[in-house]
Amino acid sequence: MKITVHKEVFSKFHSQFKVAFILAEQVNNHLKFKESQHLLETTEIMTQLLFSKDIPRNHYLISPWNTIQQEFGPEAKHYQTSVEKLLKKVIKKKKTKSNFTIINLINYLSIKHLIPIAIDDYDKIQKELMFALSKGKEKVKFLRKLKPNILYYSDASGVLGTKLDYWKSSRTQVDNKTKRYLIHIDSLPPITDQKLVEIVIELEELIKTFCMGKTRKAILYRQKPTTTF
Repeated sequence: MKITVHKEVFSKFHSQFKVAFILAEQVNNHLKFKESQHLLETTEIMTQLLFSKDIPRNHYLISPWNTIQQEFGPEAKHYQTSVEKLLKKVIKKKKTKSNFTIINLINYLSIKHLIPIAIDDYDKIQKELMFALSKGKEKVKFLRKLKPNILYYSDASGVLGTKLDYWKSSRTQVDNKTKRYLIHIDSLPPITDQKLVEIVIELEELIKTFCMGKTRKAILYRQKPTTTF
């Protein structure tokens, strides 16, 4: 499957935007399920001790996303990335644990590094995957269209998710029948290239250790906007 980040994302959204992909296969979600929940719970407890309800949007790893959001209009102040929504759940002591070990690992790493991470069922994606900025015509529901300049990703059948004003389609949601998982990690400065690589490697090692999964990875950026899995 071909994955592409449209050139407008780099010219209009952020020139240093990067998205890392991990394709995880042969994943056992039962092998160390309780251990994955415990790992997530430990990080949640630390986060609750360190953050107040007002801190996340001002955090130096989250504020760059908010700065970009504000450039796209007055409603942008309401936007939230996936990591910001996850943090708010943690701070309010709401449930973030999943019945899937791999999702517990993703939530753990997203909280630990304060970086947006998403996951899709690879085999439910239709043909090519594209990351782009919306024109205001893209439909996400029967009566709803994306506002202009929303960072989103789609396949041949339509929009699968949005990044700034975080939303995820149920069409490619993972379930008990999922055999291959496509994980994507979104990055903006001050996350460095080296740090992003370290996060990707850490997640690969977690998947291998907790799930006995096999992984492949790729990182897309302005000079390399396309890859194939």
